[in-house]
Amino acid sequence: MNPAFQEALAARLLWINVAAFAGIEGCEAQTEAALEAAYNAVHDLASNDVLTYRHYGPCVPVLLQDIPELADQYSLAHELYTELHETNVKSGSIGRLSASWLQPEPHEHFSYTSWLAAVDMAIAQLMDARVGTVAHIRQGHYRTVMHQWSHGESPVDTAEECIDAYECNQEMLEEEAHRAYCQDIHDTYASIEADLWAGWREECEDLGLAA
Repeated sequence: MNPAFQEALAARLLWINVAAFAGIEGCEAQTEAALEAAYNAVHDLASNDVLTYRHYGPCVPVLLQDIPELADQYSLAHELYTELHETNVKSGSIGRLSASWLQPEPHEHFSYTSWLAAVDMAIAQLMDARVGTVAHIRQGHYRTVMHQWSHGESPVDTAEECIDAYECNQEMLEEEAHRAYCQDIHDTYASIEADLWAGWREECEDLGLAA
């Protein structure tokens, strides 16, 4: 089995513990420990990919793409380890490379954090809003963001996808709110009608007119 894939699979399986403990009341400590273990596994994968594997690169492994927390951790860690490896090699601070370590590669992509910033800028421009007010649109659709990043999509295309997803979600929320409002009105009138009928029946009984 490819060692990079094996590490990605192991990290993915560790997330099962996070999901399981998170659903059990009183298991906050176990959830935190499971989360730390999963994050550490992702960080190790990113480090090993930079130093030896060069299998996934900055693109999030498919196994992690549907878990935004792990996908985000991988992207951030890979960017950090890439920069550290390049800096340390250039400065000579690590001396000779380990036999299994590879030479740093030139950057061919947007860094992850720069790409995210560009996505926020594009969202702000498309919505004619300030950059500081639109981060929730991207953060609320991390699966869309990770899919776009992993497939090398541009910040503008990603911004458009995020806005479409956000507007669709807002429409659904508005429809749900409208249905809840209509149901509340229906329940209110039904309650009033029931009270009126109960009152009329009681009056009829007092007058001896009840059937």
